[in-house]
Amino acid sequence: MPRPLVVLAEPMYHPAGEEMLRQHCEVQVLHSPTPGMFVAAAATAHALAARYPNRVNNALLAGAPDVVVVACSGRGTDAIDIEAATRRGVAVVNNPGFGLRPVSEAAIALMLALAKRVLPSDAWMRRGEGWQHRGNSAEFVELEGKTLGIVGLGQIGTETARKAIAAFRTKLLAYDPYVPAAKALSVGARQVDSLDELLAKSHIVSLHTELTAETRGMIGEAQLRRMQSSAFLLNTSRGKVVQEAALVRALSERWIAGAALDVYEEEPLGPASPLYRLDNVVLMPHVAGLTAEAVEGMSRSAARQILQALSGNCPQHIVNPQAWPAAPARARSAGFIAPKEPQ
Repeated sequence: MPRPLVVLAEPMYHPAGEEMLRQHCEVQVLHSPTPGMFVAAAATAHALAARYPNRVNNALLAGAPDVVVVACSGRGTDAIDIEAATRRGVAVVNNPGFGLRPVSEAAIALMLALAKRVLPSDAWMRRGEGWQHRGNSAEFVELEGKTLGIVGLGQIGTETARKAIAAFRTKLLAYDPYVPAAKALSVGARQVDSLDELLAKSHIVSLHTELTAETRGMIGEAQLRRMQSSAFLLNTSRGKVVQEAALVRALSERWIAGAALDVYEEEPLGPASPLYRLDNVVLMPHVAGLTAEAVEGMSRSAARQILQALSGNCPQHIVNPQAWPAAPARARSAGFIAPKEPQ
């Protein structure tokens, strides 16, 4: 009887997870696969490790009858059609919690980069123009006592708020219709009733929302025009929360002072993007959550949950628990040697 086959859409963020899997499974690692290559590899797989932009959709799952579990590389589930997986009795797991420290730290770093004009200053110095810009003091601002607006008061939004208060004694506004006002108060924030109010009153707006039908494109021209002309926008959540064309116009025409982005509507960001031509935006390649510590933790978590599911035990962070009664039945009928559940 064969060992189960695990297909990785790309190498895991850290080799520790792959090593865990290889102890109990056959592992096939794809490198920059086309959609067709991923579909073909999934056809005989018992588990998949998804990785954006490779998508696990209904068509792929229809041709992968033995797949028991699909694991995300991190917390986000954007690359997986969860409804299709649930209909087919396939468990979906993610890896929450590992972005808490690195993403909140990145948000603070991006605030400082914008306020202190770190990247333009570096460019001036490298061109031999540094001292010519010392008179541009109005371009440099202090964060102490400023109003920070947090959109999405989940784990990362809450930790970003805590860090900002501790470091800069910021005044804090929060907008999240799905958390009680008491939670906002517990982190020193005032819950506002509308996104418009937060945008109008904040010196810095930091986005930490999930990507849902409700939040997709929630920051567009109307919202950017409500922000203060001296305000900064940070996005370390999901790229499609912000309408990129509207943001480019807002930055070009100085409706707002600047923006810092780790995520984009389409990834990777293409070389022709107008964002590259702007001097009031800081760009990162979706790495805010990818510290050495976090990537090892995420890869181990994904591997552990794959092994749990293949061994017939409900994974720790199953996203679609309603699929679980069918998933172990798929495992039993797949005809492989079930691995031991990791300790």
